[in-house]
Amino acid sequence: MTGGALSPPLRTRLAGGSWSRWAKPLALAFVVLAVAMTIAGILWFDWLYWWTRDLDWYVDATRRLLTEGTWYLDRQLHGPYELQGGDVLYPPVSAILFAPWLVLPGWSFIAIPVAITAWAVRRLRPAAWVWPLMALCLLSPQTLGKVMAANPTLWAMAAVSLGTLYGWPAAFAVVKPTLVPFAVFGIRSRRWWLVIAGLAIASLPVLGLTLLYPQVVLDARGGALYYSIWDLPLMLIPVIAWLGRSREPTPAETPAGTPPPAGTLPPAGSPDR
Repeated sequence: MTGGALSPPLRTRLAGGSWSRWAKPLALAFVVLAVAMTIAGILWFDWLYWWTRDLDWYVDATRRLLTEGTWYLDRQLHGPYELQGGDVLYPPVSAILFAPWLVLPGWSFIAIPVAITAWAVRRLRPAAWVWPLMALCLLSPQTLGKVMAANPTLWAMAAVSLGTLYGWPAAFAVVKPTLVPFAVFGIRSRRWWLVIAGLAIASLPVLGLTLLYPQVVLDARGGALYYSIWDLPLMLIPVIAWLGRSREPTPAETPAGTPPPAGTLPPAGSPDR
């Protein structure tokens, strides 16, 4: 991705005036409301039933892959089917992500990507005006549900968060193909393409199952092709932070292929000088 943060004049207008004074209090209010919604969901809507439930389903799929050589549920392989809990909608290469949680505690599947995202956002130092927008992303019940259920989208969010700093880690988001547009940070980086090549190579031992993946998704009835729309709030958190960042990345953090800021001279001795 070659763009930068919003243009300085626009950022200056957004950062000034009354907006900057109440932006962070508003963001805090949104976070408090999200916490209250979570507590209400636990007390009155049995949200604890969903605690790490998505992770459990994919750990079961990983265990099937390792012990039986199968990845999808049998009912997903015989034509159109209605989506149900436990259906596998990730390609089999994603078992690499889930395998450690055959032994690790489920809560860490949530804590690690959330911590990565928080660190990346802190490094970006987003301006005050974007904090309410990021906090607003937490207010969707589907977002809170995905966090509670340890949905793998949390790891795509973490990959994109690192991608806003270093470019190439965003390539890992392609493990969920419906999130490919978020993986374009660093697409012109050689490391980004090495990650893609690595994922392709890792898919070779399960090539037969991988080739079944498009049909499994197409046969699903009940929103398989657009179910990722509920992932957007989580995925937008690092993107919003990147758009409103108040610091420029260091050379080590600049995705390869990103042009230097206007007025910056190439290093001495480079072919451009």
